[in-house]
Amino acid sequence: MSIPVPPVPSFPPAELTLTQVPGLKAAGVKAGLKASGNPDVGLLVSDAPMAVAGLFTQNHFAAAPVVLSKANLVRSGHTARALVVNSGNANACTGLQGEKDAEEMAHRVAKGLGCPPEQVLVCSTGVIGVKLPMDKVRAGIDDALAQLSREPEAGRRFLSAIMTTDAFPKEASARVGEAVVAGVCKGAGMIEPNMATMLAFMAMDLDLRGEQLKRALPGLAAASFNAVHVDSHTSTNDTFLLFSTRKVRPSTDWARHVEPVARRLAWLIARDGEGATKVTTIEVTGAATSEAARRIAKLVATSALVRTALYGNDPNWGRFTSQVGNSKDVRHPRSLSCVLQGLEVFKNGEPTAFDRAAASKAMAQEDVRLELKLKDGPGHAVVLTSDLGYRYVQVNAEYTT
Repeated sequence: MSIPVPPVPSFPPAELTLTQVPGLKAAGVKAGLKASGNPDVGLLVSDAPMAVAGLFTQNHFAAAPVVLSKANLVRSGHTARALVVNSGNANACTGLQGEKDAEEMAHRVAKGLGCPPEQVLVCSTGVIGVKLPMDKVRAGIDDALAQLSREPEAGRRFLSAIMTTDAFPKEASARVGEAVVAGVCKGAGMIEPNMATMLAFMAMDLDLRGEQLKRALPGLAAASFNAVHVDSHTSTNDTFLLFSTRKVRPSTDWARHVEPVARRLAWLIARDGEGATKVTTIEVTGAATSEAARRIAKLVATSALVRTALYGNDPNWGRFTSQVGNSKDVRHPRSLSCVLQGLEVFKNGEPTAFDRAAASKAMAQEDVRLELKLKDGPGHAVVLTSDLGYRYVQVNAEYTT
């Protein structure tokens, strides 16, 4: 059987990219780490130390660059001059040599910029368990230092350099009064965030300190990157970094204006999903607590039966409702109602007389909404999930072969 390959979605470029945040410049170069020959070393640099906060994977086999970046955030007092990223190699499960290689990447960038090495953050993404070809990495860093630019396309070259199995580039932006916010991310598979996502970098020119960013970051992640599911597999390299070049006075509700950028990036990750054809927003209301609502939503989002039904445009409400019933958080199961793409298919514990053909047609969209309504309390949560089709199995079965 030939495996159907879904068309690659096309999205217009964001209005702004990272290099349009005042004070930032970037580069993305080809160092030969990827067999494809695509860009694989990216560099993001600020004119002066910027405030930064980060969230990282909780996987016990955290990659060497994750360990180093976490330590550098503490050493630098949550400031940074640069971020260096390589793709094509995760530098994870590479032992002491991997740690030395991550440190060398930071030191080489620091020497080129004339800043302390603790002000350089490092990220890697790609195949696990393979040592970095440091001769190529060194050359790539030197090339990136020489090509730093404030041009918008330099920001997009940086984005290209962080991608691995991504089918399309992922970027988003917003204007917040006189300030700007721009972000990029990469990720398509190995997505079950327990902090953020694969790699996500957002920058803005609001005048905020590292501690302010640190306090806001968990909430931003909870509403975006931590609300994404693709395949229940948390990566060894997950990193979410938020930078501020500290130029424009912020309003007290600045995080509310930044959050839509993070949510858009998270949606793009779910939309990619290595063969995905749609993103389904699962909204749970009326749970006992918001924590309970989140657990119920994730239980539904991670079900292979639910996700294959979504792929096939099958309005099989039995898969949705039975998975809710598997949650220990449900107190009054017979109060459950289910609304799929605006069509009520299940109400107060019983099916409704709905038009299955119309429901299936309504599901054949890039954006699908599944509402699960309980009457247990005030709890509310939203989780994004990709559908699960033939292409996901093919991509991951052949990932290293």
